[in-house]
Amino acid sequence: MPTYTNKRMYLLVEVHELYSFEMLREAVHQIAVHCKKENLNKVLVDLTNMNGDFNILDRYKIGLEIANTWERGVQVAAVAKENQVNFLVENVAVNRGSTLSVFTKIDPALKWLQINQE
Repeated sequence: MPTYTNKRMYLLVEVHELYSFEMLREAVHQIAVHCKKENLNKVLVDLTNMNGDFNILDRYKIGLEIANTWERGVQVAAVAKENQVNFLVENVAVNRGSTLSVFTKIDPALKWLQINQE
């Protein structure tokens, strides 16, 4: 199960397990719950420790799930291993009104979220 940590300026979501569609789908919903409950509108999702990869259809469905679940105004940066990034999830979600950007390194993701690490 992913961990959800309130970092005061943003929600940090860390995934340390084998990929499954259901796990990632549930994480999308939990992110929405935590943002609303903790009054946060910025999220960093760290997928760099997730093992496995998801196929094209799963990527498309996760993008749809994001667009249908996350409130507008929530800004999410996802960080994944370079060999797992193809931007399909981002494209599907963004084309439907979500604010999501995918990165391969944490620092550019935090910069995009406008979060200063001290």
